[in-house]
Amino acid sequence: MNRPKRNEHNRERILQTGMELFNRKGYHGTGLKEILDTCQVPKGSFYNYFESKEQFAVEVLEYSHQLEDAKWEKRTNAIEGNLLERFRLAIDQFIADYENDPDSTGCLLTNLMGEVGNASNSFREIISLSCNRVIDCIEESFKEGQLQGCFRNDLSARALAQLFWDSWQGALLRTKVEASTTPLREVADVIYTLYAPLENPETKDGDNNEI
Repeated sequence: MNRPKRNEHNRERILQTGMELFNRKGYHGTGLKEILDTCQVPKGSFYNYFESKEQFAVEVLEYSHQLEDAKWEKRTNAIEGNLLERFRLAIDQFIADYENDPDSTGCLLTNLMGEVGNASNSFREIISLSCNRVIDCIEESFKEGQLQGCFRNDLSARALAQLFWDSWQGALLRTKVEASTTPLREVADVIYTLYAPLENPETKDGDNNEI
């Protein structure tokens, strides 16, 4: 028997609802019935799109990644200045969004990484893949920044990207515990200072020795 034709608009609506609920309540705190009731779709329609709640969560992560990637690109492209300045301003805008509505702007990847990161091979694989894809994007941006001369270049762009990602994830977790965006602002300040181009000691000494 053929499965009914799927409505992609309904599928996206279910994914959007799942992303919002998982962000607010977590994976285990969100029941399938709540997802269905919020979307106003019957259970049969849900299983027409997704084989299980776990497979649904995997697709929600992919959906969330696509939205966040597009949002980040649009935001950074709208900001003027060199890449380091644009990066800092985009981070500041994210923090402001988080302060205005922490439930809707929290990082779903961070939340699920801590909750179900080792719950199954499916979760482990999609979370690892999602993390690496984000780091890859950051690395490419930092490489461009190094070529422009607005990022330090004594460390690889990959190392800088991984350091930022790890620091940012830790700050996001602290933000939840402390109910404050101070950890995010602290990381943003340190990264902005740490990633700036290094002064050339030889040039500096030479300038000081000029008569």
